Amino acid sequence: MNARPSVAVFVAVLALVPLAGFADDTPAFRPVSGAVIMAKATSTSTLFIWDATPYVTQLVADKVLGDDGLHAIEASAIQALADKAKKVTTAALTLRVLYSKTGAVSPVYGAPTFAGIERVMTISVERTALAKNADAWSTTLGKGTTPDGVKIDVSGQLPPAQ
Repeated sequence: MNARPSVAVFVAVLALVPLAGFADDTPAFRPVSGAVIMAKATSTSTLFIWDATPYVTQLVADKVLGDDGLHAIEASAIQALADKAKKVTTAALTLRVLYSKTGAVSPVYGAPTFAGIERVMTISVERTALAKNADAWSTTLGKGTTPDGVKIDVSGQLPPAQ
């Protein structure tokens, strides 16, 4: 009996298996790009700010916009906040997500002009709950559902497709 055809079939099946589960959707969680800094800390709460400009630029390039883009930001923001939470002891954590907007291309410099800051959302959680649930929350947020324990205030929008 010739083993080569069965090996070829096996290799073909293995090549298709990863596509079966992910062919219809883009993963929501993406690595965080852009600076996440501590902006203010009190005895009870800490505010972080994420300059998500490079992240949003990639979302636009990948055409992940609207609700899908916001869910991707939420999923990644929870992971960023969980990472920063390891270094603080306050009970309440807040992450403000913003990006730099660009305007028309300057005829003098040949580069887009600065058009202001867009505050996209603010996410608030309790540190102890975040430590226990960060991965599950990230997955749930990526699917478009806000889990108990996470408060999200969407105050802005993503840029339009280019």
